[in-house]
Amino acid sequence: MEIAKNRVNPKQPPESGSSAPAAGRRYGGVDRDERQRQRRERLVAAALAVFGEQGFHASTVRDVCRRAELTSRYFYESFDSMEDLFEAVYVSVSRELMHKVMEALQRASMEPEKLAEAALRQFLEFIQEDPRRAQVTLIDSLNAGHGMHRISQESNRDFAAVIGNLIQMFFPHLNEMGLDATMIANGLVGSNVRIATQWVEDQCSTPLEDVLRNMLAFFVATIQYGRSIHAHVGAPGSDTTP
Repeated sequence: MEIAKNRVNPKQPPESGSSAPAAGRRYGGVDRDERQRQRRERLVAAALAVFGEQGFHASTVRDVCRRAELTSRYFYESFDSMEDLFEAVYVSVSRELMHKVMEALQRASMEPEKLAEAALRQFLEFIQEDPRRAQVTLIDSLNAGHGMHRISQESNRDFAAVIGNLIQMFFPHLNEMGLDATMIANGLVGSNVRIATQWVEDQCSTPLEDVLRNMLAFFVATIQYGRSIHAHVGAPGSDTTP
């Protein structure tokens, strides 16, 4: 029977046979919860491939299950709908990006420009390495379901919080001039997303170094402005050290 792009989770069938197996039953040394977790990971990985290649709205449960080599009942074992699966993929990709960005920041020297360049380069390389990530996080996330607006906003806030904390660390007296580090950070994240989205829509035809240079211009301007504010108020920390 053909599997449509079903938006409603049907009644969950038993895992095998006419009745559900006893809790914790093991196959090949792996218990039921672990098997379910592994199947869920396979579905998320398969969905990234399917969504990334053909877009969320052109994808079906059948497409994802075929790629994961699982039947539809295992899809509904972990997800209530395609929107639910898309959210899981988005969160997985966003967490991976955050992890890589934090690693890049830890490797960079403690100068505002160097930190900004390291984080932005990692962001662009992450997209270029696997454009399917960009299809999910930058393109389809805009209209993949009602819950995606909240989830994408939360992800953007997480990245803005990292930037805002760095701004506050290097320029702790900005608030004395009526400036808000969080608001500035949100603006920088917004510029990143817009530039990266256009880059992806153009199939990453612009060289990465050119995109990085233009992204970095917003950060450098912000850093220079922060230094000028600190010099104006005569606050310590007006150089590159907090």
